[in-house]
Amino acid sequence: MTDPAVGTVIVHHIDELEAALRYAHNTMQPMLAKAVAAVLADKRLALGWAGEVPADFDETLWLAPEQWRMQGDAEANDFYLSCSLGTTPCIDGHEPETWIGTVAGFAGATIRLVFGTDAMGQRDWKALLRSEGALVDALVNKGFLCDPKSGDLALTVPINRESLAAAFEEEELETALAPLSQAVDRIHAAQSTFDSLVETIKRKARS
Repeated sequence: MTDPAVGTVIVHHIDELEAALRYAHNTMQPMLAKAVAAVLADKRLALGWAGEVPADFDETLWLAPEQWRMQGDAEANDFYLSCSLGTTPCIDGHEPETWIGTVAGFAGATIRLVFGTDAMGQRDWKALLRSEGALVDALVNKGFLCDPKSGDLALTVPINRESLAAAFEEEELETALAPLSQAVDRIHAAQSTFDSLVETIKRKARS
């Protein structure tokens, strides 16, 4: 379909398109954010981890085992390693127009759990990942994504689109979001490897 033809179709269906986008932003997205927070809050409590799980995609949702916390102010949330909710853009490099599009996998977009540290800057973090080939390989072998050049360490969370569609119809999203809970389980199962990474971060931060 040529660009002029696309424009014609859009104009002819603008009422439906605008209504759909408004509904996605104003109704579906708050439902989705609340369900994501509920799933991860349950998992955080079950594991006894630290974290914040706001029911709002504009706020940072993060998790970490307590033993990864940095020493210092008891009220500070500084961690040698933690993971937060992030996204992978579409194959063209742009984000979908809605979080529904991201979670449903529009054009290659996904949600994921992204790792980072408060103990060092991005430059030192990248250097650490480049220097720890054995640890990186161990995490990659467990299904984690790691790119030392970009400093990217993450776990993709694929959500089945048909399951999500049915969940919205039933207004019960937690079952469709079970892969989020399973992703945290995978991090927990790999915790000994991450513990080794935390020890390396501690040594580098002290040097």
